[in-house]
Amino acid sequence: MSARKGIGAVRRIIAGLGIAIGITLFTLPAPDGWPPQALGALGLVAIAVGFWATEAIPVHLTSFIFFFLALVLAIAPAPVVFSGFHSGAVWLVFAGVVIGIAIEQTGLGARIAETIISRFGSSYWGLVTGIGLTGFGTAFFMPSAMGRIVIMTPIIVAIADRLGFAPNSKGRAGMVLAFSFCTVVPAMGLLPATVPNVVFAGAVESIHGITIRYADFLTLHLTVAGSLSLITCLFLSWFLFREDLPAAALSDTTPPATPLTGEQKRLALILATTLGFWVTDKLHGVAPAWIGLGAAIACMVPMMKMVPAKALVEKANYGPWFFVAGIIGLGAVVAQSGLGKILGAALIAFVGFEPGADAFNFAALMLLGGLIMCALNVAGVPAVMTPLAADIMQATGWPLETVLLSQINSFFLVFIPFQVAPIFTGMLIGGVGMRFGLKMCLTYSTIYLLIIAPLNFLWWQSLGMFGP
Repeated sequence: MSARKGIGAVRRIIAGLGIAIGITLFTLPAPDGWPPQALGALGLVAIAVGFWATEAIPVHLTSFIFFFLALVLAIAPAPVVFSGFHSGAVWLVFAGVVIGIAIEQTGLGARIAETIISRFGSSYWGLVTGIGLTGFGTAFFMPSAMGRIVIMTPIIVAIADRLGFAPNSKGRAGMVLAFSFCTVVPAMGLLPATVPNVVFAGAVESIHGITIRYADFLTLHLTVAGSLSLITCLFLSWFLFREDLPAAALSDTTPPATPLTGEQKRLALILATTLGFWVTDKLHGVAPAWIGLGAAIACMVPMMKMVPAKALVEKANYGPWFFVAGIIGLGAVVAQSGLGKILGAALIAFVGFEPGADAFNFAALMLLGGLIMCALNVAGVPAVMTPLAADIMQATGWPLETVLLSQINSFFLVFIPFQVAPIFTGMLIGGVGMRFGLKMCLTYSTIYLLIIAPLNFLWWQSLGMFGP
């Protein structure tokens, strides 16, 4: 309890520091050579980032504060401030909210988890593998990592209870961490599967007018970084936390004997159809957000009996919707105010990007994103990096899309649980001690930096991502 109080105090201090810096920047005159609104935009960044990074107040409230200050202080015009709402990204988040409710209401999520885990549960390795693959598999159908964590983690905890794992045991911790890591980290290779990816796609579309395609994103990020991260997370969940399965209640983990209900069959068909359209988006040209919105509408049709109107009002969490709109809007303000170019010049001078030094540039951008994640959180990386992409393109000699897509490589790094809110939420729901979470984070990230990242660079090189 005292540790949590200490963490809360640190968060309040950081948030207060962000407010103080922001207010100071609002009152200072712009330095010579700076655009008039750039310093005010930097003040907005300090306040918004301070609150988003610490979650001292709800993330959606921070977005409202950003909207209010940006307009009242005339830092940017309304179309720029609210540009996040014009992006397909926020509608993909809305789709995730609706689909999550449908999965919970129909019981399909619990059924999938119970079925897969029951078939793998004869050993701890099998149990961890089943849990991890369940988490990763749901990422294809439910475009919200937080939703997957909130809905499925209690099921993992219930199974741990039935198997007889003690509340503070490393075996229970390994089960929860296997699900949390496998449903979040490798899913960074799937475009609509995590909020950071959605924020990235929205920022790229808003600032650079580029629509990221599902299939291209999957080929680039899931083939090596995503798949090897999945294997690593599964192995570490077993290697670091393995325990003999208690004998109690093993017989309880049997597959459900009853057939799928009508609602579950209809939802499974909608999810399969949605996935099919996502994978083939290069053929039909419909953006992933609008496909997801179509799936959400299908789930809400009354005759489908999946998402009653009452459930949409009572169970929907619209916080992530406003969070995504806010962080995309912040990136647009940074770009429109001219602050992006100023930060880009400072960043390029500090890092020392060089045309032709592809390995160095690749590693530098990945580590830079990782440092930003430590200071903010993973969803804050696109807001900082996307407006700088044009300047980094000139410094590296890479195509613009390569520069933009390279920031995703840092999403796979998880140095501390606080960096990735769904993972930390899974730990809280599952009662996992911080020592277990840090052990998993640091071991995984070390393996990623030493082994997976170099292999991923070779994969990018083989695809010709760095230009002729």
